[in-house]
Amino acid sequence: MSVMYRTLTAEESQDLRWELHSSLPGSAKIYYVLSNHMDNLLTGFEVIVDQWPNWTCIMLRPKSFESVPRYFRHYHMCHTKSTKDFKFFIQRPCVVDWTKPAIFTGIPYDVVPVIQDKSRKEYGEVTSVEHRFMYAWTKSDPPEPAVAPEGMQLTELKKEHAEMIRDHWKHYRANDGLVEYFQQVIEQFDNSAITTTDGELVAYICMQYNGSMANLFVDPAYHTANLGVLLLRDLTRKLLEKHQTAYGFIKTKDSAFITTCQNIGFSWVPQGSMSWVNHKPRVPGSRSPLAKVPSANGLSTSQEEKDKQDGGDSELEVKDLFLTALPLSCNKCSGIPEEKRKGACIHVGTS
Repeated sequence: MSVMYRTLTAEESQDLRWELHSSLPGSAKIYYVLSNHMDNLLTGFEVIVDQWPNWTCIMLRPKSFESVPRYFRHYHMCHTKSTKDFKFFIQRPCVVDWTKPAIFTGIPYDVVPVIQDKSRKEYGEVTSVEHRFMYAWTKSDPPEPAVAPEGMQLTELKKEHAEMIRDHWKHYRANDGLVEYFQQVIEQFDNSAITTTDGELVAYICMQYNGSMANLFVDPAYHTANLGVLLLRDLTRKLLEKHQTAYGFIKTKDSAFITTCQNIGFSWVPQGSMSWVNHKPRVPGSRSPLAKVPSANGLSTSQEEKDKQDGGDSELEVKDLFLTALPLSCNKCSGIPEEKRKGACIHVGTS
């Protein structure tokens, strides 16, 4: 009888950790998730592979929905050496419980249609797909030291800033436990912030459990001060000093911010790019797919209709789904460059 998957022991997980370390920066998204899991910063998950020790597919999944922090409930964090093998792995019996919600991270672009098809066969629906490019600092020398403008100081976020950060991003992600999530990442990981001499927080950037820099935000009143570049440089230097990979995920459609990061010195890492996919199971007692996905204007929109609205792009985005899909930033809230900024950003809370 063939084995559907293998649950790794702590010793085997350590061996896997070292192997992934040798594949940085492309393996960063799973290496740091696994590292934080083994360091007891990401609790309640188990590590499974398609086979051991000659694995090609990895997944960290909740032991139970109650065992993980509420902001990571339903998350399945994935990585693969072979798109072809992963297409078979994710459909193996008992690897994923398709009767329950599942949020997949680390999914290769080519696997998204497989998940969509499997979800439909289980009378569920993929309600959101978000694609990201990975950009990392791959140069031998760190970026120039950051110096805060006159009247401001370069500092770090404090736990009490979590509610303010939630307010900045709540219209972009309204996950249950968002304040708790930001409190945890502020306490456990590096970050950089800029305040006025009076202590007013005007800009910041923090980290995520997958090791990526994220949530770069600059108060609109300070968009001309180049604070976003300063924060990117400062946090990158902190990570490099600890021999960590400095990287972030950028929306594939945000060409302006991609250009900005390239100009700063970040490089595209093709093997690190990925998608987030959200599976919703069928309504209990029904064999019919879920209702159509509500669009931004409140109308019911099917995936095919949404694709047409987006000019044929296969990406389907719905707010309030993926906590770890929060991007590095975008031009509208990073403040860099100001001349490309148009209107208000959805990341900025208005109430």
